[in-house]
Amino acid sequence: MTVNYESDYDKIITALFNKKYNANRANKEINFTKDELVETAKEIGVQLRNPPDVVYTYRSRRLLPDDILKAGNWILKPKGKGRFSFMKTKRESFVNIQEGLYQIETLNALPEIVEKHVSSDEQGLLSLVRYNRLIDIFTGITCFHLQSHVRTTIAEEGQIEIDELYVGLDEDGKEYILPTEAKGFEDRDKLGWFQVANLVKFSRQYFPELKCKPIAIKPGGKDVICMMEFDDNDDFEKKFKEHQIIQAFSRNEIIIFLMA
Repeated sequence: MTVNYESDYDKIITALFNKKYNANRANKEINFTKDELVETAKEIGVQLRNPPDVVYTYRSRRLLPDDILKAGNWILKPKGKGRFSFMKTKRESFVNIQEGLYQIETLNALPEIVEKHVSSDEQGLLSLVRYNRLIDIFTGITCFHLQSHVRTTIAEEGQIEIDELYVGLDEDGKEYILPTEAKGFEDRDKLGWFQVANLVKFSRQYFPELKCKPIAIKPGGKDVICMMEFDDNDDFEKKFKEHQIIQAFSRNEIIIFLMA
């Protein structure tokens, strides 16, 4: 039996949750392994070729099935290589884009030849941000691109990947690290709160001397980009302070909508 990703992933993760939850009802975090995920798939008659994709689906694309959420607000958390957990939280899994934005205008510095050939995926989005120095405009500090596609590990979480890494200086000479996460144009490509927390954990582990400004970027529709800055806070349960910016691109200018 092959996997129907919409329905079979739901069946697998629900069956695993029910099996683990019945023995751990009092726990706010319930651990499981990749092997248990594969074993559960076999028990319900599903051939699972890519077990990590089950976890990725519910961390980055959609909520856990309703049958799980009836027992509380559960999310999936990585715990290292081949290890994960169901974690009960006070907030939803994904960051919601807020409303209440006002407009700022600035010139579009994207070269015509780049605009002609730029892709419509996350990398194209990051090119728009970099050429127009939108990280600088958004944060109000002078920023410099340091590295792309940072793949590393962080303590207690395992492997992570950060799309872009900037460093910055404010007018007083204070130094910052700005880990940046970009999401695609599809609605299903969502920003998880754990991803935001991991940006901070990464910064504290590898750049402890720098103040962290975690940044997220997500298209908000045709010719619209939303940029968000969060608090330097790696505790998922604490409230992050959101700042959002939406930019509509045209050939001659970029229109920016900034949340007061």
